[in-house]
Amino acid sequence: LNTIGTVQALSSVAIKSRVDGQVVGVHFQDGQYVKKGDRLFSIDPRGYEAQLRQATANLARDRAQLTRAKEDLDRQTDLMRKEFSSRQKFDEARANAAALEATARANEAAVEMARLQVEYSSIISPIDGRTGSVLINAGNLVRANDASAMVIINQTRPIYVAFFVAEKHLPEI
Repeated sequence: LNTIGTVQALSSVAIKSRVDGQVVGVHFQDGQYVKKGDRLFSIDPRGYEAQLRQATANLARDRAQLTRAKEDLDRQTDLMRKEFSSRQKFDEARANAAALEATARANEAAVEMARLQVEYSSIISPIDGRTGSVLINAGNLVRANDASAMVIINQTRPIYVAFFVAEKHLPEI
Protein backbone atom coordinates (compact mmCIF):
# COMPACT_ATOMS: atom_id res chain seq x y z
CA LEU A 1 0.00 0.00 0.00
CA ASN A 2 1.17 3.48 -0.76
CA THR A 3 0.11 6.22 1.62
CA ILE A 4 1.24 9.58 2.92
CA GLY A 5 2.51 9.85 6.46
CA THR A 6 4.66 11.84 8.83
CA VAL A 7 7.62 10.90 10.96
CA GLN A 8 7.84 12.56 14.38
CA ALA A 9 10.61 12.48 16.95
CA LEU A 10 9.69 10.72 20.18
CA SER A 11 10.97 13.74 22.09
CA SER A 12 12.77 16.94 21.30
CA VAL A 13 14.98 18.96 23.66
CA ALA A 14 16.10 22.55 23.23
CA ILE A 15 19.49 22.85 24.92
CA LYS A 16 20.04 26.10 26.82
CA SER A 17 22.75 27.27 29.17
CA ARG A 18 22.07 27.45 32.91
CA VAL A 19 25.01 29.83 33.46
CA ASP A 20 26.39 32.97 31.84
CA GLY A 21 29.75 32.80 30.13
CA GLN A 22 31.86 32.37 27.04
CA VAL A 23 31.61 29.10 25.11
CA VAL A 24 35.09 27.59 24.97
CA GLY A 25 34.20 24.31 23.29
CA VAL A 26 31.61 22.72 21.03
CA HIS A 27 32.01 18.94 21.20
CA PHE A 28 29.77 17.75 18.35
CA GLN A 29 28.90 18.57 14.75
CA ASP A 30 25.64 19.38 12.98
CA GLY A 31 23.45 16.29 12.62
CA GLN A 32 25.63 14.10 14.83
CA TYR A 33 24.03 11.32 16.86
CA VAL A 34 24.75 11.91 20.56
CA LYS A 35 24.12 9.72 23.58
CA LYS A 36 22.71 10.73 26.94
CA GLY A 37 25.60 12.14 29.02
CA ASP A 38 27.76 13.19 26.04
CA ARG A 39 29.33 16.63 26.49
CA LEU A 40 27.88 19.12 24.03
CA PHE A 41 29.30 22.50 25.07
CA SER A 42 31.90 23.80 27.51
CA ILE A 43 31.49 27.24 29.06
CA ASP A 44 34.52 28.91 30.65
CA PRO A 45 34.37 27.66 34.26
CA ARG A 46 37.18 29.80 35.74
CA GLY A 47 34.90 32.43 37.30
CA TYR A 48 32.68 29.76 38.83
CA GLU A 49 35.69 27.81 40.12
CA ALA A 50 36.96 30.99 41.81
CA GLN A 51 33.53 31.49 43.41
CA LEU A 52 33.67 27.90 44.65
CA ARG A 53 37.11 28.44 46.20
CA GLN A 54 35.90 31.64 47.85
CA ALA A 55 32.75 29.97 49.22
CA THR A 56 34.83 27.03 50.50
CA ALA A 57 37.24 29.41 52.26
CA ASN A 58 34.36 31.34 53.84
CA LEU A 59 32.86 28.08 55.06
CA ALA A 60 36.17 27.01 56.62
CA ARG A 61 36.52 30.39 58.34
CA ASP A 62 32.98 30.27 59.72
CA ARG A 63 33.35 26.67 60.90
CA ALA A 64 36.48 27.67 62.81
CA GLN A 65 34.62 30.60 64.38
CA LEU A 66 31.71 28.28 65.21
CA THR A 67 34.06 25.86 66.97
CA ARG A 68 35.44 28.71 69.06
CA ALA A 69 31.94 29.99 69.83
CA LYS A 70 30.82 26.53 70.99
CA GLU A 71 33.88 26.30 73.25
CA ASP A 72 33.04 29.74 74.68
CA LEU A 73 29.45 28.61 75.22
CA ASP A 74 30.64 25.48 77.05
CA ARG A 75 32.89 27.64 79.29
CA GLN A 76 30.07 30.08 79.98
CA THR A 77 27.71 27.19 80.77
CA ASP A 78 30.17 25.80 83.34
CA LEU A 79 30.77 29.24 84.85
CA MET A 80 27.02 29.89 84.96
CA ARG A 81 26.38 26.62 86.81
CA LYS A 82 29.03 27.54 89.38
CA GLU A 83 27.56 31.07 89.53
CA PHE A 84 30.89 32.65 88.53
CA SER A 85 29.46 34.36 85.45
CA SER A 86 26.44 36.48 84.66
CA ARG A 87 23.38 35.31 82.76
CA GLN A 88 24.05 38.04 80.20
CA LYS A 89 27.48 36.59 79.27
CA PHE A 90 25.91 33.15 78.90
CA ASP A 91 23.11 34.53 76.68
CA GLU A 92 25.66 36.37 74.52
CA ALA A 93 27.73 33.21 74.07
CA ARG A 94 24.63 31.18 73.18
CA ALA A 95 23.41 33.79 70.68
CA ASN A 96 26.88 34.05 69.11
CA ALA A 97 27.08 30.25 68.69
CA ALA A 98 23.59 30.11 67.15
CA ALA A 99 24.38 32.97 64.75
CA LEU A 100 27.65 31.37 63.64
CA GLU A 101 25.91 28.03 63.17
CA ALA A 102 23.37 29.70 60.88
CA THR A 103 26.17 31.47 59.00
CA ALA A 104 27.97 28.14 58.51
CA ARG A 105 24.78 26.57 57.12
CA ALA A 106 24.36 29.51 54.74
CA ASN A 107 27.95 29.10 53.58
CA GLU A 108 27.38 25.36 53.04
CA ALA A 109 24.53 26.32 50.71
CA ALA A 110 26.79 28.85 48.96
CA VAL A 111 29.43 26.13 48.42
CA GLU A 112 26.79 23.80 46.97
CA MET A 113 25.50 26.56 44.67
CA ALA A 114 29.02 27.36 43.48
CA ARG A 115 29.65 23.65 42.87
CA LEU A 116 26.48 23.51 40.76
CA GLN A 117 27.59 26.52 38.72
CA VAL A 118 30.88 24.77 37.95
CA GLU A 119 28.94 21.64 36.96
CA TYR A 120 26.56 23.65 34.77
CA SER A 121 29.52 25.07 32.81
CA SER A 122 29.71 21.69 31.07
CA ILE A 123 26.50 21.12 29.10
CA ILE A 124 25.67 17.46 28.51
CA SER A 125 23.01 15.75 26.44
CA PRO A 126 19.94 14.75 28.44
CA ILE A 127 18.79 12.21 25.81
CA ASP A 128 20.04 9.98 23.00
CA GLY A 129 19.29 11.64 19.68
CA ARG A 130 20.36 13.51 16.59
CA THR A 131 21.48 17.10 16.91
CA GLY A 132 20.24 19.88 14.71
CA SER A 133 22.32 22.81 13.57
CA VAL A 134 24.84 24.18 16.03
CA LEU A 135 23.52 27.65 16.83
CA ILE A 136 26.39 28.70 19.14
CA ASN A 137 30.10 28.51 18.35
CA ALA A 138 33.23 28.69 20.50
CA GLY A 139 33.82 32.30 21.47
CA ASN A 140 30.15 33.23 21.69
CA LEU A 141 28.75 34.55 24.95
CA VAL A 142 25.70 32.78 26.36
CA ARG A 143 23.29 33.81 29.06
CA ALA A 144 21.51 31.60 31.53
CA ASN A 145 18.12 30.49 30.21
CA ASP A 146 18.41 32.64 27.09
CA ALA A 147 15.32 32.57 24.86
CA SER A 148 17.17 30.95 21.96
CA ALA A 149 18.44 27.37 22.14
CA MET A 150 22.08 26.45 21.60
CA VAL A 151 21.05 23.30 19.73
CA ILE A 152 17.99 21.09 19.45
CA ILE A 153 18.23 17.33 19.91
CA ASN A 154 15.56 15.01 18.51
CA GLN A 155 15.18 11.50 19.84
CA THR A 156 14.92 9.26 16.77
CA ARG A 157 15.17 5.79 18.32
CA PRO A 158 12.37 4.83 18.68
CA ILE A 159 10.43 7.17 16.45
CA TYR A 160 6.75 7.81 15.76
CA VAL A 161 5.31 7.27 12.29
CA ALA A 162 1.75 8.44 11.64
CA PHE A 163 -0.10 7.56 8.45
CA PHE A 164 -3.65 7.10 7.26
CA VAL A 165 -5.04 4.13 5.39
CA ALA A 166 -8.38 3.86 3.68
CA GLU A 167 -10.90 1.71 5.53
CA LYS A 168 -11.21 -0.68 2.60
CA HIS A 169 -7.56 -1.78 3.20
CA LEU A 170 -8.03 -2.73 6.89
CA PRO A 171 -8.80 -6.43 6.21
CA GLU A 172 -5.61 -6.61 4.12
CA ILE A 173 -3.52 -5.04 6.90
